[in-house]
Amino acid sequence: MSRFFYLSLLFLSFSALQSQIQTPDAFLGYELGSHFSRHHQVVSYFQHLEKNSAQLKLHPYGKTNEGRLLQLAFISSEKNLENIEAIRQAHLQNSGMVSGPKNEDKAIVWLSYNVHGNESSSTEAAMKTAHALITKYNDWLENTVIILDPCINPDGRDRYVNFYNQTKSTPNDTEPFSREHQEGWHNGRTNHYSFDLNRDWAWLTQVESQQRVKLYNQWLPHIHVDFHEQGINSPYYFAPAAEPLHEIITPFQKSFQDVLGKNHAKYFDKGGWFYFTKQRFDLLYPSYGDTYPTYLGAIGMTYEQAGGGVAGLGIKNDENITLTLKDRIEHHYTTGISTVEIAAQNISTLNKNYQLFFDNKDVKYKNFIMQGHPDKLDALHKLLNQHDITSHQLTKNTTVKGYDYQKQGNTTSNFSEQALVVSTKQPKGKMVQVLLEPQTKLNDSLTYDITAWSLPYAYGLEAMATQSDLNISDYTIEKTTTSKLSEALYGYALSYNSFEDSRFLAALLKENIGVRFNETPLTNSGKSWTRGSLFILKGDNQKLPNYLEKLAQLASDFNRKLTPIQTGYSSQGPDLGAGELILIKAPKIAILKNDRTSSYNYGEVWHYFEQALGYPLLQLDENSLTTALNHIDQLIIPDGYYSQWDEANATDQALMDWVKKGGKLIPLAGALNRFANTDSFKLKRKETHEMDTTEMSFGDQSRNEISYITTGSIFEAQIDKSHPISFGLDHYYSLKLDETAYELIQNGNNAFTLSNTAKAISGFIGYQAINKQRKSLLVGEEMMGRGKVVYFVDNVLFRGFWYTGKIAFANALFFL
Repeated sequence: MSRFFYLSLLFLSFSALQSQIQTPDAFLGYELGSHFSRHHQVVSYFQHLEKNSAQLKLHPYGKTNEGRLLQLAFISSEKNLENIEAIRQAHLQNSGMVSGPKNEDKAIVWLSYNVHGNESSSTEAAMKTAHALITKYNDWLENTVIILDPCINPDGRDRYVNFYNQTKSTPNDTEPFSREHQEGWHNGRTNHYSFDLNRDWAWLTQVESQQRVKLYNQWLPHIHVDFHEQGINSPYYFAPAAEPLHEIITPFQKSFQDVLGKNHAKYFDKGGWFYFTKQRFDLLYPSYGDTYPTYLGAIGMTYEQAGGGVAGLGIKNDENITLTLKDRIEHHYTTGISTVEIAAQNISTLNKNYQLFFDNKDVKYKNFIMQGHPDKLDALHKLLNQHDITSHQLTKNTTVKGYDYQKQGNTTSNFSEQALVVSTKQPKGKMVQVLLEPQTKLNDSLTYDITAWSLPYAYGLEAMATQSDLNISDYTIEKTTTSKLSEALYGYALSYNSFEDSRFLAALLKENIGVRFNETPLTNSGKSWTRGSLFILKGDNQKLPNYLEKLAQLASDFNRKLTPIQTGYSSQGPDLGAGELILIKAPKIAILKNDRTSSYNYGEVWHYFEQALGYPLLQLDENSLTTALNHIDQLIIPDGYYSQWDEANATDQALMDWVKKGGKLIPLAGALNRFANTDSFKLKRKETHEMDTTEMSFGDQSRNEISYITTGSIFEAQIDKSHPISFGLDHYYSLKLDETAYELIQNGNNAFTLSNTAKAISGFIGYQAINKQRKSLLVGEEMMGRGKVVYFVDNVLFRGFWYTGKIAFANALFFL
């Protein structure tokens, strides 16, 4: 009797708690889909669910650049949530990340919403999904843990919602050409720095990614879904994914996508909703919200609903069908619930195959070994460590047989003690292969994103992939110590070898500390100094009080080792007072924006200055340019689609006058088209003959077009080692994002070029596009009066992860 009474009380208590749970409609005061919810409303609703349900617990995990909350909702049975840490530990035992017996007790499902802020239906659907899971589907929660991220990109979402609420008509207008369907330049898709967070899972350049991926790697779920939106004329997309699929993806990961897809199809068929599978969205590039989880054992998937930033509350598509926010929410809700349903029905199957994924006996290489300057090795080690990938170092000088990245073939090479070693014989060995392999195998050349990203090339390292076992020890980052700086010395110096040295130089200039660099090699104070070394001399800083204290503090902050300089007299090469030692002026740098500027590249430059380099950047609208020219030394023009240079245009004439008087102009990627093939500049674009389709079938044309393009490919650059752009770079590999190419600058400085036999060393590029790249410019300098134009053909700051590109760009800012 007492047991029955206790259970009755428990049931009544649970029922009373559940009865206080409000639907999203009731809590928000409007029907989902009739308004867009701001982020603070979404946060409040999930707090309401946590307060009134024992089956949902919130876990704040950080804040955005603009201060908005990032949080996860853990949804499961009350008992599971009380033991959530034990469940996590047991689950990680299945991957080998934690030692202990394998188990098949729970399914872990992670649902991620609104990584693109203006793909806004998903966060609305997240609220409906969370409510349904804790009120309708309690049985699933007994052995399933759902980790739900309601909004990955709150800054972008609120930017879009605020835009829409400010511009929409009442009632809303469904005509595509109306104002409410025309977002502005920095639209809601991206985060504060205009980065696409769905391309940042692996590179972790953004604060939102860094905080989220840290937690993701503490769970490594069985299933991860990334909810998206696509063009308004597309049916709903869900898995199975399209080719190309990376070769490490297991047969089970492919087949289980089919299981999920068929379950979704059952509900979509019932509703008469259109959908497609196995097209467009592949699983290759590793920094997506579907591929990154896939390479860590999950069934990683993208779900794509028609909509996006143009859709608003409703819009007519090309078939004259009105696509509504309510419909979009319902479709994402349906696939979310269907995903959890299938997970709950397949717990044992998911766990058994998840365990098998982490058996890395069949990976192609045992070890990846890299050598180069310690700063570059440290930087790569730190990135891998953020993914909980373990690095080691050689214990002694070693001769290794394997695939040589520089020689592009199997050979034997020597690697020095403390070279970086990353083994695939660790739980995340498959991810190691994906990130570090020299070439990614392609079973289809038409992909949704780039086909090359190999990190040894991005970091400019000598590398080898090998099946050999190696003698290794734990990787350590050396902490430098500098003795107390002495006023009696002539000064201090530092070799320039890395982006960490670029950051240190930027910090010195911000503190108004005088710094020189040497244009030619020299030997002084018992040490040989290569070009680009930094000299902080007493004679340049006598008017700066306490400059040694500032210098010592900065050296400590940036872990730089300073070498004492005893005298200005060099034993070889120029003395330190000679003209070959150039005093670096702290430049005033601006970036130009108009509506034709790529918001992505603009954001990459903006983020580079504020978060990577740590140097001031003035953001200029084109309307303010002529006024600002007298106040700046350098002007960066990001990638974009600009009108061609016009000598008769007053703004262009003012810009030309500014350059000739000593200004530095730095156009990037597509911005070069503005200056190419004009009478005012020497830059000449290489043209491609159009494809002859006269006798080609319609069906073959798209396939033949790929011979003229690249889907992201890596080329080794020829470097002019005497040019300042090359400072700190022993090797440079350029990531080409399109087939555009330029002739070498006649009577100019062609710092980085491609040879007349150049070919891609990684990634896909068509044979016609390869021919176009040969004997072409990568980075060049054209002198104009007292000023110059520095051309970067490729986007060296692409997505913020190309380490050597960041060095080259800093060199253009400070040494030219």
